[in-house]
Amino acid sequence: MKNITKLVATILIIGLFFYGATHLSFDNKEHRTTLRNEIIKVDNGYGYQIFSGDKLLVQQEFIPAVKGYQTFQSEKDAKKVANLVIEKIQERTSPQISVDELKELGVVFEGQ
Repeated sequence: MKNITKLVATILIIGLFFYGATHLSFDNKEHRTTLRNEIIKVDNGYGYQIFSGDKLLVQQEFIPAVKGYQTFQSEKDAKKVANLVIEKIQERTSPQISVDELKELGVVFEGQ
């Protein structure tokens, strides 16, 4: 069941990336979307949401790329990953997060 959840989340993120790359309006000067994130409280930790204006694009309630349903242990960790996802979307690259990127950001998770 957890593997199915992760697969669905990965497909959702990739789908949102391609939707954003083709449908979001871009600033002519910087060629970047206007995106923002909000950190949310979830079961036993934190997650994040990414918005384009008032439109919710991503709701991530657990740490991507790690096994199991692990929430972020701090708002700071959730914010670091949300910022990286926004950066990737703005650069028009896949917003998928890897375990190595989590480690580089110093995100705390089980199974490191």
